Amino acid sequence: MKRILLSLSVLFAAILVGCIENDLPMPVIEPRITSMQVDGATEVFIDSEKRNVEITLNEQTDISKVNITAVEFDNEQTKTSMEIVGSHDLSQKISVTLSIYQDYVWTISATQNIQRYYTVEGQVGASEIDDVNLRAVTYVTDKQDITDITVTSLKLGPADITTYSPSIDKLKDFTHGQAVTVTAHGKSQKWMLYVEQTETLVEMKSVDAWTAVAWLKATGIAELDNGFKYRKKGTSAWFDVDKASIKTDGGAFSACIEGLEPTTEYECYAYSGENQTDIYEFTTEESRQMPNSGFEVFSKAESNKYYSFYDPASAIVENQTKWWCSGNKGSTTVGESRAITIPDNQDKMEGKHSVRLESQWVIVKFAAGNIFVGEFAGLVGTKGGIVNFGRPFTLRPRKLVVWLKYNSGVIDRIDSVPDNDDVKLGDKDRGQVFIAVGDWDYRKFGGTPESPVQVNTTDRSTFFDPKSEGVIGYGSHIFTDSSDGWQRVEIPLEYVSTSRKPTHIIVSCASSMLGDYFTGSSDSKLWVDGMELIY
Repeated sequence: MKRILLSLSVLFAAILVGCIENDLPMPVIEPRITSMQVDGATEVFIDSEKRNVEITLNEQTDISKVNITAVEFDNEQTKTSMEIVGSHDLSQKISVTLSIYQDYVWTISATQNIQRYYTVEGQVGASEIDDVNLRAVTYVTDKQDITDITVTSLKLGPADITTYSPSIDKLKDFTHGQAVTVTAHGKSQKWMLYVEQTETLVEMKSVDAWTAVAWLKATGIAELDNGFKYRKKGTSAWFDVDKASIKTDGGAFSACIEGLEPTTEYECYAYSGENQTDIYEFTTEESRQMPNSGFEVFSKAESNKYYSFYDPASAIVENQTKWWCSGNKGSTTVGESRAITIPDNQDKMEGKHSVRLESQWVIVKFAAGNIFVGEFAGLVGTKGGIVNFGRPFTLRPRKLVVWLKYNSGVIDRIDSVPDNDDVKLGDKDRGQVFIAVGDWDYRKFGGTPESPVQVNTTDRSTFFDPKSEGVIGYGSHIFTDSSDGWQRVEIPLEYVSTSRKPTHIIVSCASSMLGDYFTGSSDSKLWVDGMELIY
């Protein structure tokens, strides 16, 4: 009887289980590609927020047969809709779906920059190369016979593996242009080459005047003596721009005049042999430093819990309002946590104070000691913070000089890490100072007219990108270990344009450079003093 009852109990339990629906939702685990090895790649950049892998190939690699040799994911359970390792045609983007419980579509793409040039004897100015329509044009004087042209150089495909038919020594009569078959990787393209006559022998293309330098661009005849002369307006003597500084591209040439005086009028002209342009006038910009660059001014104007780096009672007008900000407001809001950015009158290089940045664990989150040009905009619950970077600034410094001292701790907190960074617990922390000037539109970058670039530490897509379209000039210094006492560090800016004029400047200092990811060491400290913009 007991056996019968037991059997009935088991049967009833089985029926009951069979009738229960499984309404538990599947966990959300988003798989990510963490690394990829590619033959012929000069760079593989992974953006997990956009789910992109961008591969930069060298010239010689066949973009239609790109060999991916290895790929790694952050979760070993990841399944893919196609085999990633192997040969792929990346002349067009390819899509692959990564799955654990849900599906996520990633894009793999490749770019390949091929250096192309086309020059002829007696060329005037630079050649124009159109790699979309497969045509190239160069110019000669109106006195040169275009039925007897000597092509001095031609490169329209990958270096060392490209052939041309006919060869350049056979290209002479350009009355109607010349067709050239360009072959690489077994594929051929038909290019058209043209030579056109021009009456203009030398021409000033642009004069971009900064504070202490001016950038000049002109076109002339390639084989002649090409250069520039300049003088201060109102003086009689002309000075040659140093020949060693002149860069040439066929008949185009450019140079930078160094050592100019701020807010001063100058004159210049370009010459090519005996030919010269009209005289051009330009005025250099002013020289200006950022307010409170030595961090001597501070007050408790915002809170009695921490110092802010301005003082409404200052005798200096520009120090009465906020230029510099820090994460102090966020770090002192939760519990009894202390400030992470502090004036220091004991360890300094100039004046009476430096500023000390201290990384620390703040109740529920890691916080990097920081000071930056901009405004702290608020907390996102206990998950992170929002800052607006930047202050109005229209000048173009060539470098930032600053005194720094760094004590690097061992990384003991990792929340997340950037793509393409293999940092792990136990590594030495890194400190960073960066400077940027740009023309960011606050309506696109999320900030305000005063501080246009917004960073939300809970949203990676908002993190500052030195390659974004708003950046005109950028420079960075990263400490990879503790410094040997104070160091005078020069941070040069690399500019993408000499003609674009900034609207704002950003400077940011952090004792843990991955603070936006809540990753770093609670023992790291960075001292900053005596900033100076060099023009």
